[in-house]
Amino acid sequence: MKSDEFLLRAVIGSVNYRTGGDVNDALHGWLNYQIEHHMWPGMSMLAYQRVAPKVKAVCEKHGVPYVQHNVFYRLWKTMEIGVGLKNMKVWENGD
Repeated sequence: MKSDEFLLRAVIGSVNYRTGGDVNDALHGWLNYQIEHHMWPGMSMLAYQRVAPKVKAVCEKHGVPYVQHNVFYRLWKTMEIGVGLKNMKVWENGD
């Protein structure tokens, strides 16, 4: 069983591309479920598709950022960090 802290770090340390639908997921090579993959690396790709809405709902309920963008936006954000235009954000839960 994973600890609550492990699961929290998996969510805040990962980003999903747009998810949902077999065609969309296949076009992403099923790599669009990074949050769920980091939470449960042994699950099947279809299980990630089913559990993602539940994970997102729990995150919203507890104020945990569930970040999800399209692949081109994430590429742009990565490039900004890579060339020094931006810094990575640090999430703080109010402590």
